[in-house]
Amino acid sequence: MAIKELLTDLACKNAIVEGSKIRKLHDGQGLYLWVYEDGRKYWRLRYKIHHKEKSLSLGVYPVVGLKQARQLAQAERVKLANNIDPSIDRQINKEKAKEAAANSFEAAAREWYGNQVHDWVKSHAKDVLRRLEVNVFPYIGRYPISSIEAPQLLNMIRIIEQRGSYDLAHRVLGVCGQVFRYSLTTQAPGRCTRDPSGDLRGALKSHKKKNQSAVKPEELPELLRAMATYESIGDRQTQLALQLLSFDLCTYQ
Repeated sequence: MAIKELLTDLACKNAIVEGSKIRKLHDGQGLYLWVYEDGRKYWRLRYKIHHKEKSLSLGVYPVVGLKQARQLAQAERVKLANNIDPSIDRQINKEKAKEAAANSFEAAAREWYGNQVHDWVKSHAKDVLRRLEVNVFPYIGRYPISSIEAPQLLNMIRIIEQRGSYDLAHRVLGVCGQVFRYSLTTQAPGRCTRDPSGDLRGALKSHKKKNQSAVKPEELPELLRAMATYESIGDRQTQLALQLLSFDLCTYQ
């Protein structure tokens, strides 16, 4: 049977209440707009299940308009037709969402980070956190860690590679692998059962390691002259340390 439309958008917009009582505007089949003295307006659905009268909030007007409220109400009536209590179903979904958030990749990564950070120097700790916050969390942070598979990881890594940051891509994948393996060891409900980062071995673009600059033999005289004049701009202790270092360089050339 079609919903008998008792309300209009204009009636909802102009609805006010006089006195301290709540005004309940009926739209048919249990859907009401509750209007308060201070102007607040809420959608509620009254229903009966297992011989009990109940009501369910469907949102705040005008964020949820009349048309959307009717659609939401109809979706809850479908549940009732299948002997599902909308209030209980909503609570179950809230608990599932709460569990998923607690077991998201970001939650697991921050937990792992908190357990590691005390063993790292500050600069390294800062780099690791930045890699996660900039390159990982925006893409897979909100997903349950148990649901993340290799293709999803690879798509994230490809974004880093597209910037030409091949070394960073390898480092980020390595950090993700550590988070997955940490999650495995916790054995908490909802955590992952494997480390998908291992599936990407060989899939990333290679990066060239840069060697530290070395002093060539022909450059030593100029280096020594620079050290000799360092005293005028630096302290004597530093000058002696530089000269000692130059002796080692000469010895191994």
